[in-house]
Amino acid sequence: MENSCKALPGGGKLIACEPVLPKESDDSHRTRALLEGDIFVMTIYRAKGKHRTEEEFRKLGLSAGFPHFRAFYIDYFYTVLEFTK
Repeated sequence: MENSCKALPGGGKLIACEPVLPKESDDSHRTRALLEGDIFVMTIYRAKGKHRTEEEFRKLGLSAGFPHFRAFYIDYFYTVLEFTK
C-alpha cells in the first residue's frame, strides 16, 4: 500500500473492494459469513492473509500515507474502501 501511495499524485485515490469484519461479533448472517471467510483466508494463506475491521483498514491507510479514508458498504459481503492522498 505504501508504494501505491508514493506513486499517486496529491489527491489521488486507491480504491479497494474487500470484506470488512464488524467491530463486534453478533449473530447476524453477515457477521457469520464474514467470519467464516476470515477463517478460510487464514487457512488458505496460512495466517499471512486476514480480513480487517473498518478501523484496521483506516489505520493501515494512515500508516501507508493516506490521510483520508471512507468505506462504502455495497452489499452483504463486500465494502468499497477509498484511500485518498
